[in-house]
Amino acid sequence: MIAELTSVGLQFPQWQDALEAAYASGRLAVSGEVEGGQVLQYDDPSGARLVILTAPPYGSFASFSGGVGTSAHISMINEVVGVLDIVDDSPALQTSNQDAPVVSSLTATIAQGPMLADVTSMQYQPVEVTALAVDVSLFTDATFFAAAGGTSVGTVESIGLSEMNSGAAAPHSKAHIAVETTEVVKRTSDLTGQSFWVCTVHSPFEFSVVLPESAGDLVALATSINGQPRPLILSGDVAFTATAVEAASCATSGGCGSGTCGCGGAH
Repeated sequence: MIAELTSVGLQFPQWQDALEAAYASGRLAVSGEVEGGQVLQYDDPSGARLVILTAPPYGSFASFSGGVGTSAHISMINEVVGVLDIVDDSPALQTSNQDAPVVSSLTATIAQGPMLADVTSMQYQPVEVTALAVDVSLFTDATFFAAAGGTSVGTVESIGLSEMNSGAAAPHSKAHIAVETTEVVKRTSDLTGQSFWVCTVHSPFEFSVVLPESAGDLVALATSINGQPRPLILSGDVAFTATAVEAASCATSGGCGSGTCGCGGAH
């Protein structure tokens, strides 16, 4: 089982099987041009996404679209992985020309990464950030979380960032999270018929967490005994992925989809 694929309802024995299914679907599209090849993207109506780089260094990764949005500075490390500095931006800061504080930093695979590899950095870029569940546990309240060794909720520890800074490993997007959900919905992949869960998180910043259906009946777990909604605590290992979202001023021939993405909000 490939955890990142399974988290978005694309469980296949091997990556090659997933790629062949994407090719056969008729939904594979060119999302950008790079030197020596193209970037292909399979977008499932459920939000599940596959990104395929057909030029050196080649590769593919799972992603997700349609999650909650936030704002970040993006700096690419290579053609696939970048550093996201999540900022707490607001109209008040923009109109007063003040810098927004960075609330969290992490590494993530970037859907448009191959087209952004030569861009120095992008400031205040609208992004959708998603954590793909690798090994995540669910808790219905803080007592169970504490009994399992949990200490604090609302945390994101980017293992990819810490190992990049120490030079201990090649760039990757792994992280450990302990967060509370504010919303849980089920999606079903058109490609496989497999269902998965999409959870919305607001702290330490807004992002989505996706988990396979086998994680349990999250809607039932997120409902208290008296029928009221309650948050779930998600704790464990994930792989972060992100999509740079076209700002209104970028919805032109020079927008993100053209391979020249990088028109984040200015301060």
